[in-house]
Amino acid sequence: MRFKVVIPARYDSSRFPGKVLKKIGKLSMLECVYNNAVKSNASEVFIATDSDIIFKEAGAFTNKVIMTSCLNKNGTERVAELATILQWKDSELVINLQADMPELKYDNINFLAEKSINNKGLSTLYYPLSSPLQNSDKNTVKIELDDNGINFYRVLSDSTDRGNIYKHIGIYAYLVKDLLLYQSYPQSENEISLSLEQCRFLDNQLKIQAYKAVSDPGISVDSVDNLNEIKSVNN
Repeated sequence: MRFKVVIPARYDSSRFPGKVLKKIGKLSMLECVYNNAVKSNASEVFIATDSDIIFKEAGAFTNKVIMTSCLNKNGTERVAELATILQWKDSELVINLQADMPELKYDNINFLAEKSINNKGLSTLYYPLSSPLQNSDKNTVKIELDDNGINFYRVLSDSTDRGNIYKHIGIYAYLVKDLLLYQSYPQSENEISLSLEQCRFLDNQLKIQAYKAVSDPGISVDSVDNLNEIKSVNN
C-alpha cells in the first residue's frame, strides 16, 4: 500500500494565529504532527503552506515544505494544489493531516490509508465524544452516522439523536483525481456556513466514508486553553 501525507499549515488562523508554531515541550506543534506522520507507512510527508514564517521554521526539520497560494480556501484546496505542483498521478492516495492535531498518532494514519485505498470521494475518521459539553462546543465538529448517510454539525439541536453522533477527526484521505474534482467545484453553502471543508463533498453528492479511529486522536488545538491542556499532559 502506497500513500503520501500532506500537512496543510496556515499561520493566520482566525481563532488562534500562529498556533502551529507554538511549543509543546521543545518542539513546535507542527513538528510534533510531522514527526507522527513520518512514523507512518507513508512514502513521503509534505508540509504545504502559504506562510514565509512557517516555510522557514519547517525548513529547519524537513526539506519537504512547499509554498502554495494564499488564495486557497481551505486545507483540501491546498493539498490539491500541491498534488498539481508535484504532478502526482490521479490514482495516488493522499492523506490530509491537519497541523493542529499533535496527539493523533501514526496508527490512525496507517488505518485510514488501509481503509480508503479503494474508496471514492472522501474517507475520514471519528471517535466517541468525551463529554456532553462537546455537544454545544462549536470547535468540536460532530459527525452523524445513520442509514440516511453522513452529516456534520457544529452544535447539536435538542431533537438530534445523540446515539449516532461522534467527534469528527481532522484527517482525510482521497485519490488525487477526487481532490482535483473537489477543487473544480465552487465553495458550497454548508461549507461556508459551517466553515467545514468536507461539506463540499456532501453538497456535491460525492461519497464520504467514515471509520472509528483505532486510538484516541486527542484534541484539535483551537485555543490557548487547548494548547495548555496538551502541555499539561506532556509535561
